[in-house]
Amino acid sequence: MTTRPPSQNQISLASVLDLDVSDDTFDVAAARLMDAVAPAIGYKPAEQSSERQRAFAQSLGQDVIEDSKRVASAKIGEALFAKNQDAIVSLNLKPGDSVVRVEHFEFEGEMRTVEQEFVVSSIQPNGRVFFKGGNGQGAWPTQLKKHAG
Repeated sequence: MTTRPPSQNQISLASVLDLDVSDDTFDVAAARLMDAVAPAIGYKPAEQSSERQRAFAQSLGQDVIEDSKRVASAKIGEALFAKNQDAIVSLNLKPGDSVVRVEHFEFEGEMRTVEQEFVVSSIQPNGRVFFKGGNGQGAWPTQLKKHAG
């Protein structure tokens, strides 16, 4: 996931299809282009964003009411990427940091929270944080807080 602008190839293809993707990001442009060509290349035609996508997007400050499922998914992905990048910066996360992963879940109709302490092993380009000795365990930065002591 990235927020870079559309590529020259995307802009060229969009002009052939009479689409304007100049104000889109790379991923949103890709989704719009896929919507435009999907039936011609044997994929499902564009469908309206789902109610669930619209609600989740709204919680992230995005409006996807007029968008297809593909475009909504791209916008949601970008909003989550931005939130995770902001969390990395605000927590000043780096390998070796002690963090607490906070997980919220529902159990028997009741909301529960589990907190586990880890040491950051690496931070991937997509923002995913992996833990030392975690056998592949990780978390998104928005699920983390710095260990207090």
